[in-house]
Amino acid sequence: MASSRSAAAAALAVVLLLAGCGAGQEPQVDVSVAPPPGCATSGMAVTAPAAGAAVAAGPLLVAGSTPAASSTVYWSVRDGAGLEVSSGSTAGTGNSFLAPVDLAAGPYTAQLWSVASDGSCAVTGTALQVDPAGAPRWSAAVAGEGVPDGSFGSWRGSPVPMAGTWADSTDGQTALWPLTGEYASWTGDLEIAIGAIDSGAGESWAAAAQGAYDARWTESLQQAARLWSGHSGTLYIRFAHEFNGDWYPWSVTQASVGDFVTSWQRFRALQQQLFPASRLVFSPNWESDADFGGDWRAAFPGAGQVDVLSTSYYNNWSYVDTAQAFGQLALTYDPFGGPRGLQRHLEFARSVGLPFGISEWGAESGFGDSAVYVEQMYGFFNANAGTGGGQLQYEILFNELMDSRSFSLFPTTSLPNTAAAYARLW
Repeated sequence: MASSRSAAAAALAVVLLLAGCGAGQEPQVDVSVAPPPGCATSGMAVTAPAAGAAVAAGPLLVAGSTPAASSTVYWSVRDGAGLEVSSGSTAGTGNSFLAPVDLAAGPYTAQLWSVASDGSCAVTGTALQVDPAGAPRWSAAVAGEGVPDGSFGSWRGSPVPMAGTWADSTDGQTALWPLTGEYASWTGDLEIAIGAIDSGAGESWAAAAQGAYDARWTESLQQAARLWSGHSGTLYIRFAHEFNGDWYPWSVTQASVGDFVTSWQRFRALQQQLFPASRLVFSPNWESDADFGGDWRAAFPGAGQVDVLSTSYYNNWSYVDTAQAFGQLALTYDPFGGPRGLQRHLEFARSVGLPFGISEWGAESGFGDSAVYVEQMYGFFNANAGTGGGQLQYEILFNELMDSRSFSLFPTTSLPNTAAAYARLW
């Protein structure tokens, strides 16, 4: 895959033999210059960046749809003077594609075309307005060291408008220690994960569905409303996060999905009654564990029950260090048919009309130190920023040192390439 000027020049030598693309012929076509003749002008579209949206200079992950479930997608980006500044190709998967480009400030036109295995092709185009680099246009949040005192923001060169934290034990749900401790005076937005039930203590989703824990959840919400009173930001409550994994005592299985949905709806009714100014976050893990054993979308509690759909997305298992690997992973589904890749999660958020968040993301040092991962995450955020359905409202970098597992970029790091890329882009 190529996205730089030098790579674009090299791509000019690429010649592809196409079988009957539109005109029923077999011409040799230099695919980096223009689409084959006879391509359909419908059936292919760019979905991000949105038409007319301004993006920032730097990495940009252009997303779109193709008429064929499997195809090769090519692109050519030209600047205001008509000079080609980026070209390349990528594999389209499941009627979707992601094209990584990196652009300086200025106006551009992009032409993109797909070629399916049967030789059929489709073409589309879009205008891109790229503004000078600056502070992120989305809520670029952080969890961990240096957030409350502002030192992390000073290090990266832009303020931190939102933070992430946890109080996810049954005691933590009612004590909400971060709201009386490090974030007691926080003036920005805050996402707090509060867990749900404790199966280790005999609690169950079946009992929750019957209202067994309503009293504790009521106390939690009343305490949150009281402690957050007077804060200028919004409190986002991440309830039962990563429920489709097996590592938390509120994990869900296929047998308990129905009770989970009913329980969520009970919690939502309490939240709307007791703390309606807060926002409720539905946050599955990026892929489902075998114990969950199904498509996590079956656990989605329905329209009006959620304010933000989010996920967790780390560079550890399924480690990537190339733009091509990042893009292909972003288009995957898990073995149970549920969205796994970042783009698939966002597409589901769009389908249910919810803004998208990434409640946890980052690199784990034991797997590798990839600047490319950070650059492509930025490219995804840059293309999708917004507060509407299927737009990226916020992302929370996990900046934590956890015993032998290090995700820290600041104040110390064992991920120098990752940290440098992050500080440069944010």
